[in-house]
Amino acid sequence: MHTSGKVLAFLVVLMAITASVLTAKLVQVRNSWTAKSVASKNKYIDLSPKIVALQSQIDSLNSELFRSRELWGFLPVTTETAVMNPADGTVRVGFGSDAGLRDKLLMHGFEIDANGASIYRGSFMPVEIQNVGATLKPNWRATPEEVRTWAPGNWRWRNLVPPSYVDNFDKQLTAILKLEETLADRVRTLNGQVKLLAEANAKLKLREAELVGGDELPKTQSVEREFRDGLVAANAAAEEDRNQTLLTIDKLRREVRSVQADIEQMLSENIELTSKLPQPGTNKPVVGQKNESSVKK
Repeated sequence: MHTSGKVLAFLVVLMAITASVLTAKLVQVRNSWTAKSVASKNKYIDLSPKIVALQSQIDSLNSELFRSRELWGFLPVTTETAVMNPADGTVRVGFGSDAGLRDKLLMHGFEIDANGASIYRGSFMPVEIQNVGATLKPNWRATPEEVRTWAPGNWRWRNLVPPSYVDNFDKQLTAILKLEETLADRVRTLNGQVKLLAEANAKLKLREAELVGGDELPKTQSVEREFRDGLVAANAAAEEDRNQTLLTIDKLRREVRSVQADIEQMLSENIELTSKLPQPGTNKPVVGQKNESSVKK
């Protein structure tokens, strides 16, 4: 055989061996990829329900995010808040035009307590806007009693809130205003009653003074005693005068009776003496005169 034929035969054998080796590796790689494909397909089949559930959750969260942005606004800020005027509730906040705050943009404040819970404090309107700060004033009539309950510190501010917050807040404000009006009416009524009570007490004191005397009555001597010392003192004085008069009358009556008794006694004696006088037409001496003549002898 020619030398080139031998070389070609050797190359053919060598290529056959190489092809066999490569074919074996190809079969091995194909089997490996087939196994991976089957495993991936099974894994996809297993994960498909989870993918659907996660996609549904993503859609729900996107909807919630949309609703949140629609209900709670695009400007949520948590910053240091301080009360500047306790009389009307004016506050100072740490954000301004840098955070998108602009004129007539209504902001809603939530006080955050130590436990992280938020308390809705109402709506506020900007009155002064700076780059990194602003002054806000309540969009309603805040009372000093309510402002005293506000704690300075971190507040959360939003440009929109759900209608339920505003409705509940408006209902509470309406109830507070009704209570304030009722309280004002009660205070006016009470003041009127106090005034009437004071006038009644003054009149009662005057009437008591008219009865038992007092500083409310005039003390001039030209006024009748009952208007100067009181009716009781005047009645007591009149009663004392009456008693003295009764005593005087009783004394006079006794004297009259004594004089009348003396007169009656004298009349009796005169009648007795008269009966002893000589009667007309008789010369009989009077016994009394006889005795009197005998006594004289």
